[in-house]
Amino acid sequence: MSDRHAVLEETLGALRQAADHLDATHRGVGRYFPLTSAVLASLPQSEQERLDALAIRYARCQDLLFPAMRALARAQLEPKADGSFLQLHGLMEKQGVVTSTEDWERQRALRNAVGHTYPDPGAISDILNGIHAATPELLGVVRRLAAGAASLAGDGGSS
Repeated sequence: MSDRHAVLEETLGALRQAADHLDATHRGVGRYFPLTSAVLASLPQSEQERLDALAIRYARCQDLLFPAMRALARAQLEPKADGSFLQLHGLMEKQGVVTSTEDWERQRALRNAVGHTYPDPGAISDILNGIHAATPELLGVVRRLAAGAASLAGDGGSS
């Protein structure tokens, strides 16, 4: 196994684990959505912590996507693997791994919102609603990345 394939395997392993945790939390809190600030305020602390876990797991999973995309492109020996983000995103979009740049920017904005403190329950519920709605697409990207890596392994690594 080449170094680039080993890096891909390691990166995808971390991404899959993060995606599994996100998926489990997403399914576990689904009954609260769409979430309102009143519902959020009325939840017991333990359930609010589960919603925090959703946000943190979403951010972690989103953070791992770009390194996994780069690792896949490097394993494919793609010249754009070490190019700009837009070049790499364009390559992944062409391969059907990701959707539009606008979707990526929306998902990234949600990820960035997790790192900020919002005292307003309305803002928090809006962010959580966005994360809950965006999670299936994020998990879909992970599945498509894994499928791309599997097909690479299936062809002996000659892409």
